Amino acid sequence: MIFVAVGTQFSFDRLIKAMDEWARDNNEEVIAQIAGGEYTPQYAKWERFLEGEQYNHYIKEASVFVSHAGMGNIISARNNNTPIIVMNRQYELGEHRNNHQADGIKWMAELSGVYAAPTQEILYSLLNDTQALQVANSIDTKKLDRLTQFLGDYIKTGKTA
Repeated sequence: MIFVAVGTQFSFDRLIKAMDEWARDNNEEVIAQIAGGEYTPQYAKWERFLEGEQYNHYIKEASVFVSHAGMGNIISARNNNTPIIVMNRQYELGEHRNNHQADGIKWMAELSGVYAAPTQEILYSLLNDTQALQVANSIDTKKLDRLTQFLGDYIKTGKTA
């Protein structure tokens, strides 16, 4: 099972549509948390919002977690030793109020078990080889601390180093 989540603050129809199309063409169950998005999946199971217990259950049971580039989801995936593919929302497409996710995705991909998918093609490539997606047994706190610092600095200043 593949679990997809876009958080609760913003919709991410581009990711949900891409995952729904992937679910249509592949023999793999896809469960999605879609928030307030306009696109409603036809092939993936979905809920707008999930309670914490159900959300954590899906992360733990998933062979891979697909998410917006949100720090909370990355930490949750790491805590459950579930590989996570992150796709960033794009400011230019009206998906977010700035491009912090596009800037942060580079750092996120340095963490064990975190795979960046800045495009639908890369997302599909990763999904088509989920056996290769691995998570190290221990969390690399040095890289996680660098990522947290990077995101905090960007939120405060709107600039990257």
